[in-house]
Amino acid sequence: MTTTSFELPQGPKRHMAMSGLFILGALLAGLVAIYGITFPILLPGMSDEFHHRYLNMSLFLVSMHVVGSGIALLISPLQLVIYRRNRTLHRYLGRVYFLAVIAGSIGGYYMAWHAFGGFISTLGLSILATLWWSFTLLAVIYARVGNVAAHRRWMLRSFALTYAAVTLRLMAPALSLYLDEVTQSQVVYWLSWILNLALVQIWIRKF
Repeated sequence: MTTTSFELPQGPKRHMAMSGLFILGALLAGLVAIYGITFPILLPGMSDEFHHRYLNMSLFLVSMHVVGSGIALLISPLQLVIYRRNRTLHRYLGRVYFLAVIAGSIGGYYMAWHAFGGFISTLGLSILATLWWSFTLLAVIYARVGNVAAHRRWMLRSFALTYAAVTLRLMAPALSLYLDEVTQSQVVYWLSWILNLALVQIWIRKF
């Protein structure tokens, strides 16, 4: 029978392995989240070519994306841990997460329009932004009507898209060894969220 909770599979070795992966994922999420939240403050002091281009963009919209995404990313692992233990905190953090996703998505459309790699990159990131806020909104709607199982499914999908910020940064250096800069950007702007979504869908079906 399929369940939708984030409870880890039974078995000591598998439990330890999954716990270790979760802790590693949470640490990576925290590091990327801190980078995103502090990005507007650090940007003026970044002189490298990659970050310099952001100085010619709307700092407000860039900040909406990176800070909103950072807050959502910081909250995601905590929500997976506390949803059974502290329902009140879970609900309040859920509201913050929802607002962070909306802000991150609005800024995400702007970032997608200016994405390196042209139309292919723009399309990939625009679809990501659309699915991100849509999945999160569906999760909120299901929570409001009391369908907890559907709420959890859609939140797991939303978290998968939030975590694309981490997957992207893990994939990019590896892809750069085999692909030119433009192709690398185009591939990573699609693969980072498609892979996450596929893995979460497998998790939902299996556990």
